[in-house]
Amino acid sequence: MIEFNKFYKDKRFYILILVIFLFELCLQTGIYKPLLKKRSYAANVNLITDHIIDKKEEHDPDILIIGTSVAYQGLSLPILQNKIQDTGYKIQSVAIPGSELIVQSLAVEKVLREFKNVKLVIYVGEITMPWVSKTDLTLPTLAMIGEFDKTDFLPKIIDFEYDSGKTTRNGWKMKSGYITHLDDWTYLLFKSIAYRRDLRDFIVDPGKRLKYLSKKFSNPNENFYEYENDKTEKMSDYNILSLDDCMIKTHPTANHDPIPSTSNPDHKRAIFDTCWVAKDSTNVQTRTRETDLYFRRLSHIYSHIKEKNIKIINIFAPYSNIIDNQLGGEGRVQVWKEELQKINSPNSVLVDFRNIFNGKNSDDYCYDVIHLNHNGAVLFSEALGDYLKNNMTELMKNDKN
Repeated sequence: MIEFNKFYKDKRFYILILVIFLFELCLQTGIYKPLLKKRSYAANVNLITDHIIDKKEEHDPDILIIGTSVAYQGLSLPILQNKIQDTGYKIQSVAIPGSELIVQSLAVEKVLREFKNVKLVIYVGEITMPWVSKTDLTLPTLAMIGEFDKTDFLPKIIDFEYDSGKTTRNGWKMKSGYITHLDDWTYLLFKSIAYRRDLRDFIVDPGKRLKYLSKKFSNPNENFYEYENDKTEKMSDYNILSLDDCMIKTHPTANHDPIPSTSNPDHKRAIFDTCWVAKDSTNVQTRTRETDLYFRRLSHIYSHIKEKNIKIINIFAPYSNIIDNQLGGEGRVQVWKEELQKINSPNSVLVDFRNIFNGKNSDDYCYDVIHLNHNGAVLFSEALGDYLKNNMTELMKNDKN
């Protein structure tokens, strides 16, 4: 006990505590955000939302796109803007790769505080997502929501009904039986914990990070859009016949076939990963607890947008025909239609672009089974651009100008 008391009376102990406190305080100011690892989940959220807000003076949008990596990689903002240029409207995207609805909700609220001219929101839905809703906060989601203001994301965790799935001593009871891990809260509240892996990566290989940062600051993106898909690799390089065939031909360790000259290891791995996800996913065509949760969450996003007198339309993006039978289906489309009618009435719009590859080999336009390559993005963007141009009067009928 005497030794214990001596330890806590030692000034060096409090110096250490002070250093840790000051380090955490420094991180809380956001000073480290520009130094985050390239294309990490946390960096992406900041890069996408901050870039389009920074470009507001030269490109203040009337139309805003929301979605995940499917919209991020699948839609070309320059093509879309060119298609609608004659209408006088401007289009922008806040689609974020890997984002769950809670992240999309936070991103939309952040940019709509700045964008006062938005009259139309295009929600790029993935037909499969309502059947795979998560109730636990995954690490990517924690990393992304932690980049927003605490006053925004803390209540939203409750509103979006996140639940650790356990009622152990490691959890806190929050509302109506929902439990969130203490580990999750420490991750969200303390940047020194959230950034620990990023900091370690910086310390282990500072040269790589400094090279990226030097290029980033010396050659900033001056375009109004944050990203343009330049991926030329295509699934057809592998002549995949089915999901089972995909698992064999692209397996990262079991398959030793030469990688096609027009592909690369990262491309091969991306195909395998998306095939694995598709093969492991349910193909249930009816409502489930997951779909109910998904549309309750989506309704939170829609409510906020509609309160601002902004119209919302939904679209389905195209993907590889290999997963059409596994993950598509008329039953799922019907669930989408019925639920959208509830949360986006009275004139719910759902435009299906999944069949734009009819008559073509879809794998020529797909990077993997879910995401489009450059040629696919061009085709999808032209199709959506034509739809917007041909229907702009109806879509913008709430425009007071």
